[in-house]
Amino acid sequence: MTTSAMGVILLVEDDEATRGMFETALSGAGHTVHSTGSGAGALTRLRSEPFDLVVLDLMLPGITGPEVLDAMHRGPGTAQLPVIVVTGATLNQRELGSLNVVTMLRKPVDPDDLVDAVSLALHGRRE
Repeated sequence: MTTSAMGVILLVEDDEATRGMFETALSGAGHTVHSTGSGAGALTRLRSEPFDLVVLDLMLPGITGPEVLDAMHRGPGTAQLPVIVVTGATLNQRELGSLNVVTMLRKPVDPDDLVDAVSLALHGRRE
């Protein structure tokens, strides 16, 4: 884990209003949040900065969420990063399992539910 008392989170969400709402909630809970609105931006940041967890929208323009996950699973230092998926897409359990994510939150997501999911994912990682 990085040196932050809580967690350093990469938030990947293309909707500006949703991204701002999630940033506010996670920062308010004590996390350090770095955000981007694209899959390409996520991959760039993942290569250059350490994170404790990724919150990832699946429906992104250009490089999609599943493509980001695939690159993460093949990348050095990112394969074991916990990922929380936030999506409006309907996924069945088999599809969700194949994505290898900690949890999935279906949009619209209550910011408090996201904070709870992040806390649980980080706590489990610390153990």
